[in-house]
Amino acid sequence: MLLFLLLTACQPTCDQVCEKLVECDDVGTERISATECADQCNEQKLLYARWSDTQLREAFDDELECIYDATCDEVAEGVCYNEDVWSF
Repeated sequence: MLLFLLLTACQPTCDQVCEKLVECDDVGTERISATECADQCNEQKLLYARWSDTQLREAFDDELECIYDATCDEVAEGVCYNEDVWSF
C-alpha cells in the first residue's frame, strides 16, 4: 500500500497538467480554461478507473506525466500524443 501511495504521489494531477497546457502557446488550448480542461481530464480518468483495461489506464497516466515533463514546444510537436487515450 505504501508503494502505491508513493507511486501515485509522483504523478501529476489533471489540474497540474491542464494549468501547464493552458499556459503553453500553440497547443490548441486557447479556447479552454484550465478548469474546463481539468474537469474533462478527471472525467476521463474516472471512466478509465471503472474499466478493467489496465493498459489504457497506464497509457493515460503516462501521457499526463509526459505532458507535465515535456516542454511546451515538445507538446506542440505531439511528443506525448497517444491517439488511444487523448480526448480531454
